[in-house]
Amino acid sequence: MSKQQAKSFVLAMIEAGSNIQAIGKRGYVLAEPVVIDDQEACERIDRVAERFGNVTHLKQDIIDHLIEMGRVIWPHDLA
Repeated sequence: MSKQQAKSFVLAMIEAGSNIQAIGKRGYVLAEPVVIDDQEACERIDRVAERFGNVTHLKQDIIDHLIEMGRVIWPHDLA
């Protein structure tokens, strides 16, 4: 079930306007909307985060799904 929850979380964040990206295989970021000054997107992203609550237990599944989607930044020291 965690893989489906992770996919749902990622999709909801993208739909809200988040520029969610994996950082190599170690983590991910989602804090900023695609358009930095889009206040409505920030509010949507906050609502998604509240709805899903703590997703720490989904971290690796979220990262894996983002990598599958090609939403990943490969820092030189993590490649």
